[in-house]
Amino acid sequence: MVWNYRVIAHKQVFYIHEVYYNDNGDICGISEEPMHPQGTSLAELKRDPEHFLLAFNKPVLKKEKIKFAEMDAMKNRTVGMKSKRLGKTSSRKQQRINK
Repeated sequence: MVWNYRVIAHKQVFYIHEVYYNDNGDICGISEEPMHPQGTSLAELKRDPEHFLLAFNKPVLKKEKIKFAEMDAMKNRTVGMKSKRLGKTSSRKQQRINK
């Protein structure tokens, strides 16, 4: 599953979420909670904010206007992901994209 960070507006407050895409590049899920920098090592934690900054180069998504696409062939690869659409536990082990 491919994903990236995106800025999502929740009414008048902006947050960064993980956004998940299907094989067609359409949004099929978002992280249930806003994200914060994290890593399994200090080096990984130091790199995570760099990926957050990439979200500012993409259009802001409005939470109430996101239309979720179908998962397509991704259905069998979503174990361990938590999103509003999928309702499962999030994992940063999926492939990050710079869409």
